[in-house]
Amino acid sequence: MNFRTYEDLSVIISNNLHKIPEDIDLIVGIPRSGLMAASMISLHLNLPLTDIDSLLENKIYNHGRTKAKEKWLTDPSKAKKILIVDDSSVTGSSINEAKQKLEKSKFKDKAIYLVVFVTEETKDIPDIYFDICPKPRMFEWNYMHHMFLDRACVDIDGVLCQDPTPEENDDGEKYIKFISTVKPRIVPAKKIKYLVTTRLEKYRKYTEKWLKKNNIQFENLIMMDLPSKEERMKLGNHGQFKGEQYKNLPDAKIFIESNKNQAKVIANVSGKEVFCVDDCKFYKPEIQEPRPKIEEKKEEEKPINKKTSLTRKAFRKIVPLEARKKLKRILKKK
Repeated sequence: MNFRTYEDLSVIISNNLHKIPEDIDLIVGIPRSGLMAASMISLHLNLPLTDIDSLLENKIYNHGRTKAKEKWLTDPSKAKKILIVDDSSVTGSSINEAKQKLEKSKFKDKAIYLVVFVTEETKDIPDIYFDICPKPRMFEWNYMHHMFLDRACVDIDGVLCQDPTPEENDDGEKYIKFISTVKPRIVPAKKIKYLVTTRLEKYRKYTEKWLKKNNIQFENLIMMDLPSKEERMKLGNHGQFKGEQYKNLPDAKIFIESNKNQAKVIANVSGKEVFCVDDCKFYKPEIQEPRPKIEEKKEEEKPINKKTSLTRKAFRKIVPLEARKKLKRILKKK
């Protein structure tokens, strides 16, 4: 999986500003995430900003207290060259839709198009691109709304909601209150294939009720079948449990976990990729180098005794072959 963070977006934009023509006087973002990239570019270049629908209504965003350039544009219709920005392109549909919107407008011949992340297949659609990010790919700003959720394992605590405090995690009434009332950190836009959690099986009905209340769609809920938190703590195998579940689900292609240490264990146990939300990193299985083969020790050759060797040669010369054979047979019988 090719993953890009907010930091990656910021660095790539900063390193590629030289590709933008100097005579641009208005930045226009394609909602929603295109506006994020457009805003970064407008701040770097100290140029006015708007979105594509506002542009068609001849509206522009206020610049706040930022010092405007002397010739800062206040009327979009007076723009000489406009930069239309989107964050990514997989099919080119967003850029093509933007072009259709401007087709019959007064801005048609003033616009050039920029996409930050393209694929090899879409790099020729915009006039400018900053980075080729191959498929499959995910971004920090869309991973919980990504189509890959239908092939994902997702943890609950730390991902969909915050972790309970030690006081809340009492394996009793306080814990039931927590899992029943905790606010979601994020509500995915897509249905999740597998929710994999070390919450105990006895809390299934409370967990399912919370998921339904918060409109979190899922197909399967896999929980730990142990009698108590104490038993779970004794085993201490949170990452191992999740990794084994992930490994045994052939259609699961990604695991979304909150704990960095568990993410490493899950990746190594399952042999598949894990995304950790705490540090926004993908963890891959560690390649274990094969153990060096232990070479069998060869029997040490006995040093040649020169005196013995000379005696044998003399014995063979003096004693006939038949006599030597007869002597050998006699010695074997003894």
